[in-house]
Amino acid sequence: MRLASLAAWVLVATFPQGSLYRMEEQGTDVVALRAEGTLRAPAWAVREVLVRGWSYDRISPYLAERRLLHREGCREGASDLPGCRAVWAYERYEPPFVGAHDYAFRMEVVVDDTDRGGDFELAWELDDSHGKPPDGPTHVRANRGAWTISPAGGRTAFRYRISLDPGGALPAWLVNIANRSQVPSVISAVEAEAQKLAESRPRQKDL
Repeated sequence: MRLASLAAWVLVATFPQGSLYRMEEQGTDVVALRAEGTLRAPAWAVREVLVRGWSYDRISPYLAERRLLHREGCREGASDLPGCRAVWAYERYEPPFVGAHDYAFRMEVVVDDTDRGGDFELAWELDDSHGKPPDGPTHVRANRGAWTISPAGGRTAFRYRISLDPGGALPAWLVNIANRSQVPSVISAVEAEAQKLAESRPRQKDL
């Protein structure tokens, strides 16, 4: 089964930071996407951007509302990532033309070893166990993914994967096209924000 799954990934595009692959997900018309490559920024800066991705307009475009629902594994005084191991949150987006979309989800820091020269992984999936989205907006039907990064000589090797179905009346083929174009844009935005952070907060040793 593992070999069959790996063989199902198909290269669909290349972009300055790497390559984008797609795989049909059984039982749904929406495909899974995976991107991998290298970011021209140190891993510590990429990590800092990823754990606060919701606060950057280019990384989370059209975000109209975000609120925390629950948190676990927090250091003293922390109430959100990166000080907490996992958070549950509600987010509502208002993109043009398609109307408001929202979801409740869980986001977890799976691995965090960048300070020791190791990997960092941030994963998320829909989870309304600590609060269901309110009536009104279109509820996202699927949103599951992860970022995995590793230091690479002052740069950052990355893998990004996502399976997203925004719900509503949009045809699957249009959703797939939008998702495919959005992934390189998000990755480029992460790189740009990490570069700015590294320039503003230089460290003696970039991992």
